[in-house]
Amino acid sequence: MKTHHHPTVLRGALGCLGTALILSSSADAGSRRFTYSYETTTMSKGAMELESWVTWKTDKASDPDFERFDIRHEFEYGVSDRFQLALYFADWRYEESAGESGKTEFLDVALEGIYNLTDPNTTPFGSAIYGEVKAGDGLLELESKLLLQKNLGSWMFVYNIGGELEWEDGYEEDEAELMQSAGVSYQITPAFSAGAEVLHEIAVPDVDTIGDSGVYLGPNVAWRKDNFSITLTGMWQLTSLADEPDFQARTIFAVEF
Repeated sequence: MKTHHHPTVLRGALGCLGTALILSSSADAGSRRFTYSYETTTMSKGAMELESWVTWKTDKASDPDFERFDIRHEFEYGVSDRFQLALYFADWRYEESAGESGKTEFLDVALEGIYNLTDPNTTPFGSAIYGEVKAGDGLLELESKLLLQKNLGSWMFVYNIGGELEWEDGYEEDEAELMQSAGVSYQITPAFSAGAEVLHEIAVPDVDTIGDSGVYLGPNVAWRKDNFSITLTGMWQLTSLADEPDFQARTIFAVEF
C-alpha cells in the first residue's frame, strides 16, 4: 500500500487528538461503542453532546493514489428521554487521487432524528427508528434506518438496516443505496470495550436494478472517561470492487455537556 504524507491534514488530525485528550481530563463516559452502526438508546432529556468524526478511505484498485478524509462535526440534543435530534453543522472532505493533487471542499449540513421504541436494558430487544435529511450545493439526501440492539451481560449486539435516496448535480441526477450493518462489542472494563463491525452496502442505480455490492469487516475499540469518549473502527473490503477503497477507518471523538 502506498503511503502519503499530508502535513496540513496530519497537523489538523493531531490537533483534534490533542484537544480530545485534554478534554478527557475533566470528562463522564458516553456509551457509544460503534462508528458505522447506531445503538438504539438515546440521550436523556436536555442532555447535549458534541461529536467530531474523521473517516479515512484509501487504496482503490482502480486508483492506488486515492486517499480521502471525510470530516463531520455534529451537535446532539435530547429532546425527550426517547427522542434525540442531531445537527451536522459542517461536513467537509479532503481528497487526493491520480487526477487530483489535493482538494478540500465543503459538502453539506444535515438534520438527524432517532426515536427509541424499546429499551434494550428493560425489554428483550432494543429498537429505534432513524431518519436523516442532508442538503448541500445541488445536493439533497434522505436516509432512514431501523435500529436493533441486544444486551447480554457485558456483550452488546447491534444491527441496522435501511437505505438512502440522493439527488445531486443540481438535483438532476438521482441514485439510491441499501445498507445493513452489524456490530458486537464486549465491555472489558467500565472504561474500555472492544469488538468488531461489518458493513454491507448495495447500490441501486434505478428502481428495477441492483448494482454493486460491497462488504467491509474489521475490529473496533471504544474508550470512555467521565463525559468524554473515543471510538475507532478499521475496516477492510472483503469484496473486489475496484472503484471502492480497500481500507477505511473511522474515529469519533465525543464530549457530553
